[in-house]
Amino acid sequence: MIPPAVIEEIRHRSDIVAVISGYVALKKRGRNYLGLCPFHSEKTASFTVSPEKQLFHCFGCGEGGNVFAFLMKAENIGFAEAVAELGEKIGVKVGRTAPSTSSSEKEKIYSVMLLAAKFFRSALESEAGGPAREYLAKRKISEETAKTYGLGFAPASWDELFKHLISRGAAPELIERAGLTLPREGKDGYYDRFRSRLMFPVFDVRGRVIAFSGRALDNSEPKYLNSPDTPVYRKGDTVYGLNFAKDEIKKKNAAILVEGNVDVLSVFAAGFANVAAPLGTALTIAQCKLLSRSTDTIMLAFDADTAGEAAAERSAEIIRSQGMKVRIASFTGAKDPDELIKNEGAAAFSAAADAALPYLEFKIRRLLKKFNLGEIEARSQALRETAKLLAGEKDAFAQKEYAGLAAGLLKVEAETLMTEIKRQGYLSRGSEKNLSKVTEKPGDRLGAAEKKLIALSLQNEAALAAVKQELAPANFLGSEAGKIAEILFAEQPGAGENLSHLILDKLTDEASKNYLTGALLSEGLMENPAGIMRDCISVIKAESAKKRVDEIKSALREAEKANDNQKAAELIAALKNEIY
Repeated sequence: MIPPAVIEEIRHRSDIVAVISGYVALKKRGRNYLGLCPFHSEKTASFTVSPEKQLFHCFGCGEGGNVFAFLMKAENIGFAEAVAELGEKIGVKVGRTAPSTSSSEKEKIYSVMLLAAKFFRSALESEAGGPAREYLAKRKISEETAKTYGLGFAPASWDELFKHLISRGAAPELIERAGLTLPREGKDGYYDRFRSRLMFPVFDVRGRVIAFSGRALDNSEPKYLNSPDTPVYRKGDTVYGLNFAKDEIKKKNAAILVEGNVDVLSVFAAGFANVAAPLGTALTIAQCKLLSRSTDTIMLAFDADTAGEAAAERSAEIIRSQGMKVRIASFTGAKDPDELIKNEGAAAFSAAADAALPYLEFKIRRLLKKFNLGEIEARSQALRETAKLLAGEKDAFAQKEYAGLAAGLLKVEAETLMTEIKRQGYLSRGSEKNLSKVTEKPGDRLGAAEKKLIALSLQNEAALAAVKQELAPANFLGSEAGKIAEILFAEQPGAGENLSHLILDKLTDEASKNYLTGALLSEGLMENPAGIMRDCISVIKAESAKKRVDEIKSALREAEKANDNQKAAELIAALKNEIY
């Protein structure tokens, strides 16, 4: 166990705003900081961080907690790991506890993956690696670039890697769990997953090898073979090359995103060190959030074919949904960034990057390609679809400017297009209004009173004293409120202890923790604390009394059914006592 005093010192000395700023772009709003939540997709910032309370809470998805909770959620690590990591940052030594089974297994997998990467690297430099070196030379990938990215070669042998790892002390089951081998069908033993392939190690943002991508050197299928998901790797959560690119991305406040591993190497070698790739998958929200730790701007440089354009459009929509800016580059005379750089040089890629289009312009031009604009009916349909697209743009200036651009391409008056945009906007707002009527929920008077009173009690000593005098834990009827009240009434914090953090530490379920951070970071409580306190106590007392009356009435009905006159008389007396 880590001593509580050490945990408290690390928490006290850690600045939650500084820690979270490494993951989320925060902007000061009054006493707090606001940003887009890293735990769910949102367009309007609802993720709040309080430097005063050293807490965070998202009013969109409900996630909340202290600095340890944030790191645990953001990095998918345990409490002890979060404490140790923060302790290392601020110079506080943490006595390592025995690792959990899951964290111990992960550490072993990291070790096995590093051994595999070194094995593949050595194989590339051996005589057997000749075909892989020839492929690299053909693709004009320099020795220096190959070394930087740790490229290697998987020999043709069925089990050479497996035997090597066993000789280094790795357990067969662990090697399989790492995604490096497969069990032989109908036989004992294992065989290597990757054979006769150029190997691209995949690193996490900390530079640890977590997976591999193997490129076939002949016509074998699949062309690229990727590691399966493992305890240390999930494809949709990883961005290839980000560990090398993140510092340059921060420096330039822009990331270049390409489709393939070779594109990453070519663009990097051409002098653009802020390049990464989504690793053979459509861009995911998780990958987007990973990139957003370093920048709010992404340029997409995907393949120049129809599939590449469609992938760029889908990716751009995800990027925009996270509140980030996006531009999309196009190429002529080349199918992808790698080919463009090989044929025309780094200057051609730089020019394509400079000419990259904003998302809406790219989408408008791509949309209009589908129509024969020489035909009136086609132009009419194109106008309606363009208007529908632009009706969703909230920035009035941007909407008007893009309407002017689209009108020019459609060869219609800008006013004609603006009229259709307004019509589409009315249709959209009408649908949203109807939906809100269906989904709207009635307010919870008791729930609001409990939440406000708990928050007030933790921020105002007079309120806490009044609550303890006027109420009891049993008066708090809500599930989360009741659990918090039990601790609130029982705890007597020592000198220098923070009662809010004390309660957070004692709560065992996430719902109650999120409830508490949401209560504490809600605004408006300090404008009239005495009045709010009186109103909340009054509501809670009334609802608590109503509950007791309902319970007595229910018990009375049961007593009357059972002809238990004595019990019924006692309940009637109790009921009169409650009512009068």
